[in-house]
Amino acid sequence: MKISRKHKIPVVPRGAATSAYGGAVTIKPCIVVDFTRMRDVVVGDEKAVAESGAVWLEVEKELNRHGLALRVYPSSAPAGTVGGWIAQGGYGIGSLKYGGIGENLEWIEVADFKDVKRVSGEEMKNYVGLFGTTGLILKACLKVRENTKIESVATEAEFEKSIDLLEGAYHGAFINQKLAGMLGFGDSDLLLLSYEGEAEMEGDRELGSRMWGNRFNLFKAGREKEVIFTEAVLPYETASDFYLKVDLPVEAVFTKDNVVFLGLLPIDNYYKAALKAIKFIRIAERLGGRAYATGMLFPHKGFLDFAKDFKKAVDPESLLNPGKAVESNSFSRLIRLVEMVL
Repeated sequence: MKISRKHKIPVVPRGAATSAYGGAVTIKPCIVVDFTRMRDVVVGDEKAVAESGAVWLEVEKELNRHGLALRVYPSSAPAGTVGGWIAQGGYGIGSLKYGGIGENLEWIEVADFKDVKRVSGEEMKNYVGLFGTTGLILKACLKVRENTKIESVATEAEFEKSIDLLEGAYHGAFINQKLAGMLGFGDSDLLLLSYEGEAEMEGDRELGSRMWGNRFNLFKAGREKEVIFTEAVLPYETASDFYLKVDLPVEAVFTKDNVVFLGLLPIDNYYKAALKAIKFIRIAERLGGRAYATGMLFPHKGFLDFAKDFKKAVDPESLLNPGKAVESNSFSRLIRLVEMVL
């Protein structure tokens, strides 16, 4: 950080780079800070303190040794890092009961051009989901739960009716008929409900167990044919309307506050697929939704604009991951032009 400030060289943080939003992509010559060797995990007082480079699934295994488990974790948990997912923000496995990653942090330790500091409470909003543009995340204290066995059931259900069946579940996900077929789960719309302890709803437990075991493998759906993934976040009030407007293989992950949709677009023509991916998000926005994250692709969306003043205060020369989260770049400007005709 001292070298960056002295020589006016940008700094870009990088974890496992599993995000599709380009947050760790270098736009200009810079210093890349690779966090993958900072992976220590310390468990105590029913909390876990993990360095940024710790892989989520490894954190889970260490917690399990102490009779504990993560409340929430991303679908990229076998490879994704703690700092990377916090820097992206968002929702994951367990968010139906426990909310997004920001709600499951006691504190985070960050480095900016002044010092290394610990932040908690409301102050964390200036870092969570901002892709390292306001400070480098060094470690985090994670809220955890008892390692209660997860029991899952699956049932055929229409999307709108699925929303009425979520009460009491730890995790809930819906996959439509098209995606179910791609994943080898049959040819019906399916709702997966997972519970901490005994399942509270009747359903197919064998299929539920298979779907729960497949929670890290959604990307396998694109193995036989190359696909583009696109994501949007919708309020519960308009989620059903959005679902009816999207004719794609789709997964909907239910969270405490909203519904996260992930659509798969087979690539016959890359540019047409990219346009459809952007249109997916535009439809969501017209229904009160938004893109899942910003990164390099969507800083123009504006839902992180509350952090612009903070960014200017801590990084007046824009040396922290420039062109991301709250600052435009050539890629986002191009996307913005495309959106104007959709």
